[in-house]
Amino acid sequence: MRSSHAVFFVDLQQNQIDPKWGIPEPSLFMKKMTAALAEARAHGDLVVHIQHDGPADEPDAPFTFMWELILQPTPDEKVFRKTVFSGFAENPDLLTHLHAHHITDVTIIGVQSDYCIQANARAAHALGFTVHVPAGMHSTINSDIPAAQMTALIHAELVAEGISERPYRARPEAS
Repeated sequence: MRSSHAVFFVDLQQNQIDPKWGIPEPSLFMKKMTAALAEARAHGDLVVHIQHDGPADEPDAPFTFMWELILQPTPDEKVFRKTVFSGFAENPDLLTHLHAHHITDVTIIGVQSDYCIQANARAAHALGFTVHVPAGMHSTINSDIPAAQMTALIHAELVAEGISERPYRARPEAS
């Protein structure tokens, strides 16, 4: 039996953990993602994988090793591919999929905080879902602003906009 929760695993692709251009502390982060996937499956949550298709000259060019998902979907888990930040923008079937499964709450985790995490969170929130972006469950790469600082900044913005920072299981279940 499925719950009314969906968990989005956003852009967890090989390029995101590569030491050359990936997130800091990828092993620790992927342990959290692997545990979250096991928990979502154990609780009957709808698992949604979001996969970015980059241009041919980028590390996440489709069908290359660096583009591949790290966490493998089961046959009943859908993968929604995108070329923009939000999985909703290019995939009208994503909203249909969530409605077909009676989803009311969406947890969004993965990478990168300042691009696809915030875009998917804001889109889901605008569509009327209760959205959760738990602290410590999203990351980004180092740039002009260190990754930890950028992640904290984006997280604070999302919380200020009404997106929950608590894990969705911290909320009482509806009866």
